[in-house]
Amino acid sequence: MDEPDWDKEPAGTPDWIYDAARGPDADAGYDAATERPGIAEVRERHRKAYDPWTPRLDADLAAAYLAGRTIDQLAAEFERQPSAIQRRLERIAFAAMTRARPTPRSAEPG
Repeated sequence: MDEPDWDKEPAGTPDWIYDAARGPDADAGYDAATERPGIAEVRERHRKAYDPWTPRLDADLAAAYLAGRTIDQLAAEFERQPSAIQRRLERIAFAAMTRARPTPRSAEPG
């Protein structure tokens, strides 16, 4: 079997390389710096989707979750996607764990 001569292959960027600056829909007519595709559609169903979380919202979310509300109920109450509620709850729990242990433990002897 003949091996290709890589030194003789034309140099350049392959056309399959993703160009983040152009975005996946570079010719779709949106400005990637100001608008991400799909946000408007998501906000039609979940009005506060992609809004920043505040410490007050985090506290309200944690309290509601601990009170027994489901992810779907929380999503409706906070007007966000269920996946965003799930991720935020995970992030809050991790933040609480790291506050409880301010210094890293030493590595276990191995």
